[in-house]
Amino acid sequence: MKHLLPYLLVVILACPRTVVGQVEPAAPVAVKTPSVLATLLVADTPTVDYRVLNTLQHRRTTAANRFWVGVSNTFVLSFAVPVVAACAAPVSPTFENHRLSLDYACESALALTINAAFTMGIKQMVNRPRPWVSHHGDLVCLQHVSSASFPSGHTSFTFTAATSLSLLFPQWYVILPAYLWAGSVAFSRLYVGAHYPTDVAVGALIGTGSALLAHYIGQRIANAAPYAYTPPVIAVTIPF
Repeated sequence: MKHLLPYLLVVILACPRTVVGQVEPAAPVAVKTPSVLATLLVADTPTVDYRVLNTLQHRRTTAANRFWVGVSNTFVLSFAVPVVAACAAPVSPTFENHRLSLDYACESALALTINAAFTMGIKQMVNRPRPWVSHHGDLVCLQHVSSASFPSGHTSFTFTAATSLSLLFPQWYVILPAYLWAGSVAFSRLYVGAHYPTDVAVGALIGTGSALLAHYIGQRIANAAPYAYTPPVIAVTIPF
């Protein structure tokens, strides 16, 4: 027994010493956490955002699910606005209409680019989890997306396109259908459970603001460098 005492003493001294009632902190784990704003947006208590999605979820039907998923997918038509305008330029009856078509294409493309920069940049900075992630097992999503939730990209792009069309063609038969379509896409993102209402609201503001900014830039360029078109004079000599 006397021969074991030195070995026991070495083992005791080598063991880490702790104080009763004190817990050593765990080693930090490198995990990508949501931002402070995202933490505030996702509260533990039921919020208006959660109640809206929960109410819509309990009113789903099979037919409505298919319809609103289809409406949600129509956001890709936003990218058709500059393409259609550019394609209309070559078949324009006059040179002036040809130039206007190119101007419309450039302005709508600029609006979509500005919107993409703002929307994707804010998504990365805020990093808000999707509703079905924050309320796992409670909220069910019909369209799973891997990107962050805030703001809604579908909504921002459709409102960019709707606002651009309304600015370029300020007639009621253009404005009304454009915003009805954008509003339907915005609601579809709530119905399918892909976004919170605040995601959709901010997405609509970003999309509208992007189109207004692009229109302002286009007007400034047009005023700074006015274009005057003079038809070329072609002289034809017919010998007799």
